[in-house]
Amino acid sequence: MARWTARILGLVGAVIGIVGLFFEGSHLLGALNVDLALDIARIVLAAALIAVGYLRVPRIALRAVLLVFGAGSLVVGCVGVADATLAGALPTGLTGLDIGFLLFSGMWAVLAGFMPPGVRNERSELSTDRI
Repeated sequence: MARWTARILGLVGAVIGIVGLFFEGSHLLGALNVDLALDIARIVLAAALIAVGYLRVPRIALRAVLLVFGAGSLVVGCVGVADATLAGALPTGLTGLDIGFLLFSGMWAVLAGFMPPGVRNERSELSTDRI
């Protein structure tokens, strides 16, 4: 679940970040903030998520990236509720969809980061025990 979470969040973040670079100074489709600082942050975080989602990395690295991304998203989402411009860092301000996405993806990433690894294939392991 952790790898798929990293892949999905990474790809979504990359698309939003890259497309946002072409719509600076406004809201993408009137719903998503596309300030340069946020777009760069999305692209950098997306690259990290895609890397741990697709490359062979230790599970601890995958968990660390998910937990850092998740915690950061939750913090920015919570601060965005109080001040949509994040103390002036985002001139056009976060929208409700931005805040909802940050909180949802943050919780999803943190949960996936803490989730124990799943059993790979119980049926094949049981079949090798037979004599």
